[in-house]
Amino acid sequence: MEKNQIIAIVIVVVIVGSVGVAYLFMQPVRPEIKTAKNEIVYETIGNPEYLDPHTDYESFGSWISYNVYETLYTYDWDSADTSPSVPLLATGYTVSGDGLNWTFTLRQNVKFHDGTPFNASCVKYNFERVMALFDTFGPAWMFAEPILGGQAIEDAAYEYGEGSPQHAGNYTAWKAANDAGTGAIIVLDTYTIRFRLAYPYAAFLAAITYEVGAQMSPTWVEAHGGITIGEHNDYVDSHTCGTGPYMVTAWVPDQYIQLDVNPNYWRAASAKTEVTPYAGNITRVTIKTNEDVSSRILNLQSHTTDIGYWPVSHATQIYNGVTGPSGDGNLKSANPFLKLWAQEPTYDVMFLGFNMNQYLNRSGNTVLSPFVIKELRESLSYAFNYKTYIDNVLNGFGQQGQGPIPIGMFGHNDSLFMYEYDIEKAVDKWNEAMTKGLPAILANMSYTLDIYYNSGNTNRERACLLMKDGITAILNHPDSTKPAQTLTINVNALEWASYLYQVRNKQLPLFFLGWAPDYADPDNYVGPFVKSTGTYPLRIGLTGSPGWNAALVDGWINSAAQTQNATLRLQYYGLIQDAIVDHCAYIWAYQAQSFHVEADYMFGYQFNPMHDAYFYHYYKAYGVGMTVW
Repeated sequence: MEKNQIIAIVIVVVIVGSVGVAYLFMQPVRPEIKTAKNEIVYETIGNPEYLDPHTDYESFGSWISYNVYETLYTYDWDSADTSPSVPLLATGYTVSGDGLNWTFTLRQNVKFHDGTPFNASCVKYNFERVMALFDTFGPAWMFAEPILGGQAIEDAAYEYGEGSPQHAGNYTAWKAANDAGTGAIIVLDTYTIRFRLAYPYAAFLAAITYEVGAQMSPTWVEAHGGITIGEHNDYVDSHTCGTGPYMVTAWVPDQYIQLDVNPNYWRAASAKTEVTPYAGNITRVTIKTNEDVSSRILNLQSHTTDIGYWPVSHATQIYNGVTGPSGDGNLKSANPFLKLWAQEPTYDVMFLGFNMNQYLNRSGNTVLSPFVIKELRESLSYAFNYKTYIDNVLNGFGQQGQGPIPIGMFGHNDSLFMYEYDIEKAVDKWNEAMTKGLPAILANMSYTLDIYYNSGNTNRERACLLMKDGITAILNHPDSTKPAQTLTINVNALEWASYLYQVRNKQLPLFFLGWAPDYADPDNYVGPFVKSTGTYPLRIGLTGSPGWNAALVDGWINSAAQTQNATLRLQYYGLIQDAIVDHCAYIWAYQAQSFHVEADYMFGYQFNPMHDAYFYHYYKAYGVGMTVW
């Protein structure tokens, strides 16, 4: 072998060896795992409003209830199926040929956290409690409307107030019929119960699978204040006693909620054989409130926490660009020590709501609302840059919203009109609004317009800032009619509970919120977004806004819910969607996609658009072969 060849070989060996050493030094080092093997530490934003599933009606509280309380049926543990197909506190049900009688056989040998046996009388007690309290800001409507005699109770609660003589009278008569065995809820025997409906309603099972159908211990409720018609129970608002896998053992608002495993959980054995042999390994869950996004991300990256809310506005810090199904969570994460589930379609509809009530309370002063003017609402709908928001803020994890019924759900109209960013049209509509009383309203508002979001939610914050940019672009356009004084536009953050309170009390002129499904049916969207007694119409003043025909549209909604003819339902939902989009009551910002991040040693997560994480099926595994701790 010639000398120069030997030298070349030596050089190659040295170079290859150096690269190998460099590669070893460049390998990422796993952070020390700082959480206990049987505990999940989860960081997110906000707080539950209440822990009472019969009155709470927001995503955080319903997530806690999902892990603490149980319903008669639930969703598949191992798929994204949106049909409530899994018997939980029931073992089966039958429906009469006319669709009016739903009879459930209940599970035996189930006990509440306080030891009270679960049976048909408990089910009757809980659904009657929903109707007795009837928080008009809560989920009672979805049970009240289809159940026999429920509409009269709902009407009284909305028209005269919760706890009014009318509400109390209608409820008392309704319950008396139940007690006599002739009403809407009939206990047939210890473990059989029948619900009688006012009309055939195919979505009834799905509706009572939402937390409005959660079962709490009657013994516990009665020991802690019982039921007062039309009033919250403060103790039940902040404590829990269900049949589920966890119990709330501590709650310090704005700091943390602690869940501890139910040592006598009735599914302990079956969950191990039917779902995972490690079910129940997580004995404590600590959910911490942390509204600083950078801190939350750092805590996840350092394994100080196990799971955390990672907004899509920061997706580029973890997403590697892989598309398609997320699989086990390892396919799309650029961080080898974190898992990511992303891009799964959801039914979450995100929007800006216009307050169309005639008057607003602004800093203690009553002022006219500018959004009673339809042309102003249209102007801002053209001024919101949907594409920029989805591409640059959401990083592509979403699609522009198209009306109240989400894309992909039965009843959605793919041809429905959609606003697009068009500053010229925005200016034209602004100028029209300026001829219809807007100058005087702005003067009365001291030339200040406020836009609101809930603190810690960076996606919503940036949407509000983008809305501000759009309004500023209108004002700076050479063809726009200018107010007499410079218009100040403020983007304001409110803590979650305060935010909900002010939205419900009609105090916020323009606000960003979202709607996640209670059940996967269009009735659960047109009701909350469009019906006079719905969640948002009550807040934004839809019923009384000029040009809105509440009686006509409410009739369409009722007819769509009550008919079993799919063709007719589609026709009604088409009319409803056209009406609400034409009225421009909301800016349909986007429909969300999934984005869920947790440590790579976490196992048991299953994406489902109907609910958030279910902790009982989680476990931790780490090391060679991923040994279960």
